[in-house]
Formats: sequence, C-alpha cells, structure tokens
Amino acid sequence: MVNAFRMIQSLKKIMAMIFWMAVSATTVIIVDSFFDIPDEISGVAYFISIGIAASATLNYYK
Repeated sequence: MVNAFRMIQSLKKIMAMIFWMAVSATTVIIVDSFFDIPDEISGVAYFISIGIAASATLNYYK
C-alpha cells in the first residue's frame, strides 16, 4: 500500500527541483542575452547550473 505522506514528500521534492532548475536555467539565459558570451561557455554553464540545482534540491530534501 502507498503511504500518502511519502507521496506528498516526493511530489514536493520534484516540484521544488523543477522550480530551482527553471530558475537557474533562466538566469543563465538572461545573462547570455545581456552579454556576448560564446555558446560553448553558456551551454556548459546552462547544464552545470541545472545539475547543481537538482543536486542541491535532492540533498536538501534527504
């Protein structure tokens, strides 16, 4: 049987992770639009920032 409390915690964790991944990705896109940063650097910064946001969220909600 599924414990409803655990499912709510999982849903909260997923929603928080999606939110912070969106914030970090949007930040990189906005910085890239203001400054003339090469695509090689902004692409790496995009994926690293998403990875850091996901990792930090999963570590916070352990």
